[in-house]
Amino acid sequence: MKLPNLINPELWLKVENNTVTLKEESNTGNDTLRAVTIRDLPNNVFVFSTDKPVEISTDKWQKRRNQFFNNENEKINKNCDGVIIHFDGNQLDIVCCELKSKNPTPIQYETQLINAQLFVDYLVALFNRFYEAEGKLEIKNIWYVLFYMNRIIRMPKGTRGEPQPVKEAMKNYSQSIIKYKCSRTMYNNVKWKDLIS
Repeated sequence: MKLPNLINPELWLKVENNTVTLKEESNTGNDTLRAVTIRDLPNNVFVFSTDKPVEISTDKWQKRRNQFFNNENEKINKNCDGVIIHFDGNQLDIVCCELKSKNPTPIQYETQLINAQLFVDYLVALFNRFYEAEGKLEIKNIWYVLFYMNRIIRMPKGTRGEPQPVKEAMKNYSQSIIKYKCSRTMYNNVKWKDLIS
């Protein structure tokens, strides 16, 4: 039993040639951030999204929510666009990623990222409890990453953007966050080593 097997396969994101693209499925306008590609991922990586919509009927989609929680609570049951888990033996490096458009508010994206980390904590606890014979997993590092755009910056066609990171303290929680201001709605590229440095 591997940790990814605890996750619904419908939530998995495809890693191909050590590259994964995180998408914001609900963003379709010309001025919204729709995708970020993360390149040069190491081997032994698993990526999933807790924010992937599920089809409930023909052409009708709904966001996934944990049915055990009361959705009237503002800070729980929030999802994020991508969780990257790198396995280094039984040590895990975790990157929780969120894509936002148009001046996002910290309480919104920070809460989504923290909820993703709590979900990963739960997965690791489940694995360590029920699959202990396979070796105890331990989270070595965790990063919280926001990709955002607050206005479109015109760039020549064919230019592939590599957003520059800014690391700062979260406004509502004690953790730090890495922010990437993206200049395009799509074709934003980030290298794994830059993401976690």
